[in-house]
Amino acid sequence: MKIFESKKLFFIVIISLIFFCSSPIFTKSPEHILPDSYYTFRDDMYNFAKPPEQMLEDFKKYTAETSANFSNKKISEYEFNLYMARYEYIMGRTYFYANNLTEAGNHYDKGMEFAEKAMKKDENAQSVLIFAENISANCTTKPTSWVISNGAKISGLAKKVLKYDEKNGAAIYMLNAQDIYAPAPFNNIKRGIKIMTEIVENSSYDLDSDDRFNLISSVGYGYSLLKNKNDAEIWLKNSLEIYPENKYIKGEENYGKRY
Repeated sequence: MKIFESKKLFFIVIISLIFFCSSPIFTKSPEHILPDSYYTFRDDMYNFAKPPEQMLEDFKKYTAETSANFSNKKISEYEFNLYMARYEYIMGRTYFYANNLTEAGNHYDKGMEFAEKAMKKDENAQSVLIFAENISANCTTKPTSWVISNGAKISGLAKKVLKYDEKNGAAIYMLNAQDIYAPAPFNNIKRGIKIMTEIVENSSYDLDSDDRFNLISSVGYGYSLLKNKNDAEIWLKNSLEIYPENKYIKGEENYGKRY
């Protein structure tokens, strides 16, 4: 599956270069709520609800609204940069799934720039997370030299997110996904399944829809790697309850065709 295979290079580089640090001291950051349009845009991407051309039109509309709100002082400079970093990230992923790596990389580049500006205004779980996510996604579009130089930052950034928010599901996923997706001998599929299952089943973690989808589908993929068809099917079906039209779980790359 492309959604999984595209991550292998990134995770092998991260595994090779990074040694995990000791547990951080946790503090909780204030909540930063994203606009409703972001969640609509994000869910349309995961559900493949619109072709890239229509997603681009939505992107232009949402970013124009964000710029206008900033100009009218309805949102702060921090919020402007945070929102823009998120919209760039989703547009980048839209192009990535359409196999347009050039445009995907351009949007991830801009997303990184906006995220860095957001961090300068207010370094917190949200601003650091979207910076890490844009870097992580960009590792699928760039040459190996870029991945080696920038991919090594991701583990440290994810841990920084957890310093601000110890229950941040996206950061915890980022730190543990290599157990599933990295090729042998760098993976630990059983450990990855165990940790991700515990996260999904623990209601104290902050899991948004996309976090839950990523975790559940990853457990399903892990079971498929272990040739455990029954459990893989259960978990992958559960992921479709969140994004029922995701073509990497459904459709031409249906979970039933991967064994």
